[in-house]
Amino acid sequence: MGVGHTDAVPRLLRYLLIWLSCTAASVTAVMLTVYFVIGLTRPTPPAARSVQAVYPSPSVLVGVPASSVATTPKAPTPTTASPSSPPPTTRTPSPSPSATRAPVTSTPRPSASKCSGGPGLHTVPSEGGKVTVQYGRDSVCFVSAVPDPGFRTSTGQSDPGTLVVVFTSDEHRSQITATVVPTARASVRETRL
Repeated sequence: MGVGHTDAVPRLLRYLLIWLSCTAASVTAVMLTVYFVIGLTRPTPPAARSVQAVYPSPSVLVGVPASSVATTPKAPTPTTASPSSPPPTTRTPSPSPSATRAPVTSTPRPSASKCSGGPGLHTVPSEGGKVTVQYGRDSVCFVSAVPDPGFRTSTGQSDPGTLVVVFTSDEHRSQITATVVPTARASVRETRL
């Protein structure tokens, strides 16, 4: 009888070790699966605005500090309306009780001959709003400017190849300069006031 009793203990120990091994393997597999799924659904952090972004055509320089620009900044002057280009208009939508939008500054579509042959239509974002321009072979055509809430918009075009749009608030200024000289590109200068 003593021999049968000693065989039962190792068999019980063996079953216990097998059960513990299977349980540990199952828990490990479940934990790895959960970590994998959580890693896939984790939101990505927002991109920093101070990074210089390079696009094939046109290029956009985002977050260029004022001290690194070689040219001296000058305040843009609104262009006078010529017979060939209609003046920008400001449209203010009626506010709804749930949400209000900032006014949108836009002009009718640029003529096909003035802005044809270039890289095309591009939207340039900034902290003060978004500007959409049409790049032609030798000129930049203003399409629209959508300021963020609390910002005012002004545009200036000293020559057909360069367009300056400025979004201004009490605390911040965003200046977007779009040009085709020497290549089609846009630069954004963010300034705290």
